[in-house]
Amino acid sequence: MHSGKSKCTCLQPFALRTEERGAKKKHEFTRKLARMFAEEQRMRIPVAQRLPWTTDEPQTLPKPPVKENTVPLGIHLFSDVRACERAKFDEYVAAKFLLMEQEMREHERLQQIAEQEEIKRMRSEMVPHAQLMPYFDRPFMPKRSSKHLTIPKEPSFSNV
Repeated sequence: MHSGKSKCTCLQPFALRTEERGAKKKHEFTRKLARMFAEEQRMRIPVAQRLPWTTDEPQTLPKPPVKENTVPLGIHLFSDVRACERAKFDEYVAAKFLLMEQEMREHERLQQIAEQEEIKRMRSEMVPHAQLMPYFDRPFMPKRSSKHLTIPKEPSFSNV
């Protein structure tokens, strides 16, 4: 199949795309660093403000005419009206609270009078009643029950 002589192969290095991309990224990075460094250098140099185009005196505008002072009208502010309403409401609440307190005191006083009258009535009704005299010759002796005694049993949980 092959003739007797074989050809020598030339060894050539091949280029990888990853190496090309790495070199390109490195080049872009160095350019970006140089651009940032140049921007920082430029920012360090102070720039003076320019002179105006003309050195003449600036023209002054005429003052507007002075208006007369305004006279306030008889307007009632909402806050004043609200303060008056609130004061009336506070008076109403205080009066109502005072009335409730008086009613409560009156109720307590009437309840106390009723309790005292009930105590007087009960005392007048409490008349000592005579009790029967015990029989000293035959004192009370409890009798033994005629029922049989209860025999305790062991609980059986296995039949459950």
